[in-house]
Amino acid sequence: MMTRSRRYAPVSGGRVAGLLTWLTLVGLLALVVAPHSVQTRPWATTSATTAQYAEAVGEARTLSAALVEEANLPGLSVAVGVDGTVVWSEGFGFADVEQRVPVTPLSRFRIGSVSKPLTAEAIGLLHERRQLDLDAPVQKYVPEFPEKRWPVTTRQLAGHIAGVRHYRDDEFLSPRHYDGVFEGLEIFADDPLLFQPGSDYSYSSYGWNLISAVVQAAAGVDFLTFMEREVFAPMGMRHTTADQVRSIISHRVSYYEHDEESCLVNAPYVDNSYKWAGGGFLSTPEDLVLFGFRHIRDPFLRPETVELLFTPQRLTSGKDTDYGIGWGTGRDWHDRRTVGHGGGSVGGTTTFLTYPAEDMVVAVTSNLTGAPGLSALAFALAELFVPPAAKTAEREEIATGRFTLGTRPTEKGKPTDVTLEIVRTPSGYTGWLQSDDAPYARVVLVRPGPGAMRVFAAARSGLVTLWLHLDGARVSGRWVGPDGEVALKGRRAAR
Repeated sequence: MMTRSRRYAPVSGGRVAGLLTWLTLVGLLALVVAPHSVQTRPWATTSATTAQYAEAVGEARTLSAALVEEANLPGLSVAVGVDGTVVWSEGFGFADVEQRVPVTPLSRFRIGSVSKPLTAEAIGLLHERRQLDLDAPVQKYVPEFPEKRWPVTTRQLAGHIAGVRHYRDDEFLSPRHYDGVFEGLEIFADDPLLFQPGSDYSYSSYGWNLISAVVQAAAGVDFLTFMEREVFAPMGMRHTTADQVRSIISHRVSYYEHDEESCLVNAPYVDNSYKWAGGGFLSTPEDLVLFGFRHIRDPFLRPETVELLFTPQRLTSGKDTDYGIGWGTGRDWHDRRTVGHGGGSVGGTTTFLTYPAEDMVVAVTSNLTGAPGLSALAFALAELFVPPAAKTAEREEIATGRFTLGTRPTEKGKPTDVTLEIVRTPSGYTGWLQSDDAPYARVVLVRPGPGAMRVFAAARSGLVTLWLHLDGARVSGRWVGPDGEVALKGRRAAR
């Protein structure tokens, strides 16, 4: 079995290897201690409609707790909303590991680039008030910003097609405090554009630094003041604020990372004042669920403005970027449309998903740099609470035993053989996935379903989801895990 004790390093130190690579791909001698128990929490919050989701809540709790244990997360907070209501919200693990302070739904996490859709709300407001021309050169609002070889507009900045560069070297780890958004422009203001705006896509948080200056100038109000008064307060986001490191902020979590042995160490001190708009806010999953509903159910902005934010921009070649104004678009495992964002910070990881057609919002946060499995968890939660429409009426029941599933992708791209063992116990189902005879992941949840048996497994590297269809001894299906997605074909061993 794969159950592990929590792992802590005896001394802190070291940075996560490949930090900048991990950030670009976002939308890393141990002291063994007894594991903490992740159980039903008295501080879990639910709505009056939760009774109909009781089974989903129980399964989601099992899955979340397993990810905390297997991936050695310090803390995790999740919230799911359906039909305009938060139906489940709960904390797991610790907001402060050393002081043993538990995570609760009030715990505030660094949400990283999920700050971008929050800032996009300010863009939408100013656009509606005719205070901001999205297609005017940014110098109309920020004449201090040097002119480049080609004009740059707010629309292009907000869609990552302006050619402004992203983080370089250790800029992401900056401990320096910046007194205002204009001061933060000095990091990249004199650098040339990477390409002619509109001709290519290159993710850039610094583009959002410039957007914060545009918003401040267009509004005639300090950027953070505008966000607090015009966005967070009227939208009821009482637990969302700037990550002011000098301020005392209630319920703010402590920040951690993994060392080379995947043990927990304290994350380095950073000051995010240079990038409020693109990665500097604190929030809670419940606030993010509320924020999501104010776009897909009860729009805070005009419907046409929401559509403007959600609609992917196009390059001059006609290619769709899958990114609108601060919002990324995509499809889940079942081809359901999603709109949202991921976020990575020093000591924070967030996944935020809205499902417009299903009227559902999911938000997941952790106080760990590069926390594995959060995106997969968010998609799994969406499946548990609002199952996709069945493509067949045939119901695949749970089967136990040993299954040879063929090969799966690996981090280095080399396929490796996979076997699955499912065992029935008095409390449900358990088991494990093995690769080349080595334990890979612990099976924590098995569900019957239309057309496929679903298996959820937790590993150090994140979550694995399997959809399996049995036809006698033959097995077919799909694997989605940290290293990729692949179709499976195998056999069930004879008993």
